[in-house]
Amino acid sequence: MPRTLTKVQRIFVFKQWWISGKISLTANAAFRNEFPGEKVPTRQTMSRLAKKFDETGSIEDEPRNGRPITVRTEENRQRVSQTFLLNPRTSQRHASDDLNISRTSLQRLMKGLNLKPYKPRLLQALNKDDPDRRLEFCEWILDSTQDDQTLLDQIL
Repeated sequence: MPRTLTKVQRIFVFKQWWISGKISLTANAAFRNEFPGEKVPTRQTMSRLAKKFDETGSIEDEPRNGRPITVRTEENRQRVSQTFLLNPRTSQRHASDDLNISRTSLQRLMKGLNLKPYKPRLLQALNKDDPDRRLEFCEWILDSTQDDQTLLDQIL
């Protein structure tokens, strides 16, 4: 992917190229002094900037073709944020159905809002006597391994 110059860099390169009488070496030296550590634009880049300026009167890129973004609007961002704020345990599948947004678009919106996906899982409930039973089992396994050294090897 080619590196793109920032707006400030484009303006600077174009001005220096024009001032130097369209000599790219002089413009490159000025660019190195102004933006140390940045990769210097090529002669071809400078001529393309000039051509773009002649044709359009601007050094900005033209708007890109393609399908416009219609789902990731501010309204939908707020709807998604509100949905997960009210019920953070909502799954992505249910939220996409409720909000009438595709799952992939919902995932993109959630990523933009720094929200993590939640997947409901059934877990075994702990009873009041479970800690005592766990302790009892631990003591039993320790005693049993002292009596029979191969007991742990026999357990899957």
